[in-house]
Amino acid sequence: KMRSRSENNELSVHAIAGTRVVILGLNLKQKDDESGDSSPSTTLSAMLSGLTVAEGANGADIAASESSLPEKNGQSPSHDILVGFAIDRRDMSSGKSTSLNFDGRPIQKFHYGDYTVEPGHQYEYSVRRMIKAPSRSRYSFFSRSKYVAVGSPLVVTVTTEDPSTAKHGVYFNRGAAGSQAYAEKFGEFRKWHRVNKYGTPHWTSTINPLTIPDPEKKKEACVWLSRGLEEALLEFISEAKDSSW
Repeated sequence: KMRSRSENNELSVHAIAGTRVVILGLNLKQKDDESGDSSPSTTLSAMLSGLTVAEGANGADIAASESSLPEKNGQSPSHDILVGFAIDRRDMSSGKSTSLNFDGRPIQKFHYGDYTVEPGHQYEYSVRRMIKAPSRSRYSFFSRSKYVAVGSPLVVTVTTEDPSTAKHGVYFNRGAAGSQAYAEKFGEFRKWHRVNKYGTPHWTSTINPLTIPDPEKKKEACVWLSRGLEEALLEFISEAKDSSW
């Protein structure tokens, strides 16, 4: 199925799959403590207040669960301030698991798009809260912050659409949503040029796949941008065998 929703007593996740993208909508639930006040780890204001501490996070020594963390002031680590989410993806056909947290940093969005999926694949997403790990060093002020995933994982499973299997197929080439990934993959071929727009000269840059000197990289860039659209269009045109079409 292309849509899936799951929730527990802490989070809710709504996943919607397209052809080459899965959108995750994340939501935190209100949680009352014994005094009747909402827990600071589950309020939106607490989420926003913790955003700045995620800069420079390093995931090299991140623990897999909260069981290895000591209690603080008699409370479990789950009461610490939330700084984001840990999201893992597993391809159900190959069994390959991938962490979507770059360099171990928490994902600090309530609306996350995974643009690295393939058509016709079933994916399982596991979502957990992330907190800043308690310091274990007297010199922690000079070290990079560490983060840990806590709580039970919330799992949703979706299947991306395969446009080649139906009578009609809808294809989308990559646009602005994938521009950062395109720059990361082919940034070495970026070219700068000076333009004069509305009478104000300034420098701008482009990564034109047609001017990439390496034939293999040029083909790879064109295929990446096409994302199946050019291939499907040429295949459809090739079905016209004579003038009767």
